[in-house]
Amino acid sequence: MSISRITLVTPPSSRKPIEDALSRNPHLTSLPLPRAEIIAPESLSQNTGTAEILRLPEIQAVIDTNFLILPCDLLCELPGESLLETWMVQAAGMIGSPNPPGGLGVWFPTKGDHAVKGEETNFLMTAKIPEATVPPHSGSLRPHLSQVVYATTTDALNDITESKQSFPIRPGLLRKHGRIRMLTTARDAHVYLFPRWILDFINQNPKFESISEDVIG
Repeated sequence: MSISRITLVTPPSSRKPIEDALSRNPHLTSLPLPRAEIIAPESLSQNTGTAEILRLPEIQAVIDTNFLILPCDLLCELPGESLLETWMVQAAGMIGSPNPPGGLGVWFPTKGDHAVKGEETNFLMTAKIPEATVPPHSGSLRPHLSQVVYATTTDALNDITESKQSFPIRPGLLRKHGRIRMLTTARDAHVYLFPRWILDFINQNPKFESISEDVIG
């Protein structure tokens, strides 16, 4: 699989500056093919939720296969080809499974040498992914993969625990996975690789507003 189409989604007010940058900035004009196309739906604003964006007719019209979502403020040191390779290997391992292949997201640690005080964080619950029959090659991202079984923002987690005086966990979740790891200092990079069926799933759930909190969470 390769990237065959690049679409920049923006509110109408930002379309002209982006077009000017793509046509004049030497760092952008020298980028390899395919060239990015710009879509600026009239109903799109800075406050439109990410899941709501995917339901817009203009966006629905251009997604006809698996797709990759990148944020406008992308900060990621992982090579894009490594993410694609990892996702493809995982999807291939599910051939014959009764469950369709899922997506792949990126979260990064907020603690360490480059930590930013007060940086927004997410709460994640993850389960171990069964090891593949073929061991991963050196430098592969597969050893760093986990299955996300619950995700929300830390602020939302605090609201839940404050209102309920506890954090409820579904018994079925524990029965299914047994051991679950909880992460409180990770942050969603808003980098997602999705199979095409995720778009249908979002359409079937019109209350979904956010990818990170509703679609994944």
